[in-house]
Amino acid sequence: MILRNTSTKSRCEGHRKRAKHKLSTIGHNSLLDYEIVELMLFLIFKRKDVKQLAKILIERFKTIDGILNATKHQLLGVEGVGPSTVDAIKIIDSVVKSSLKSRIMKRDSIECFDDVIAYCKANMKHLVAEELRVIFLNASNCVIADETLQEGNIESVIVSPRNIIGRCIDNGAKGIILVHNHPSGDPTPSANDVYTTKRLKEAARLLEVDIIDHIIIGGDRYISFKSLNLLGR
Repeated sequence: MILRNTSTKSRCEGHRKRAKHKLSTIGHNSLLDYEIVELMLFLIFKRKDVKQLAKILIERFKTIDGILNATKHQLLGVEGVGPSTVDAIKIIDSVVKSSLKSRIMKRDSIECFDDVIAYCKANMKHLVAEELRVIFLNASNCVIADETLQEGNIESVIVSPRNIIGRCIDNGAKGIILVHNHPSGDPTPSANDVYTTKRLKEAARLLEVDIIDHIIIGGDRYISFKSLNLLGR
C-alpha cells in the first residue's frame, strides 16, 4: 500500500489558489517580485512548491528582468532549474519583448517616447557588446522596420553610414531613430558618438531622411541626443 502525503499536496494547492486570487484581485503592481516569479513557475511546475525557488532566483539575479535575460548557463547553475524551465523562461522573455515591440509597430505614429525606450531597454540593456539598432519610420512617423545593423565589441561598434542609408532606401524610410548600447552601463555619449551621428545626419539629409533621435542605452539609464540638443539643425 502506498501512502500519499495528502496534507502537503492540499497545502500546496491552497497556496497556489491564494496566490492566483491575489493576482486577480489586487494586480501585479501590488505583488512582490518573488511572488510574480512564483506565479510564473506555476506554469512550469504543475504541483511542486516553488516559493523557495522563486526567492532563490530573485536573490541570484536581483530582478525579474534579470531572470528573463539570464543566460542558459546562468539559469542552469541554480539548483532546481532544468532545461525545460530555461526553455519556458526564454519563451516568456520572448513574449514580453514581442509585446513591447508591438506597442511601437502598431501605432499610427510614434507619440509615446516611453514605449520606444522600454522596447530598446528590454532588448539592449543586458548586451555584453555594443550593438546599433535602427528604427525606420515613414513620413507619418509610423514604424516600418526595426533592424540591428551593426554589432561590435564591449567598447565600440563600427557604424557604416552607407549601410544605414542603403537600408533607408530599401525601406522607403523618411526618418530614423538610432539606438545603441553602452555595456559599461554609462550612457554618456562619447566624442565619437557625437561625431558619427553628425556624419550620418549630413548623409541622410541628402536623401531627405531625418534623424529623429539617437538614443544610448546604458543599463537602466539612457540619454537622448534630441533632449541634449546634440542633433543640431
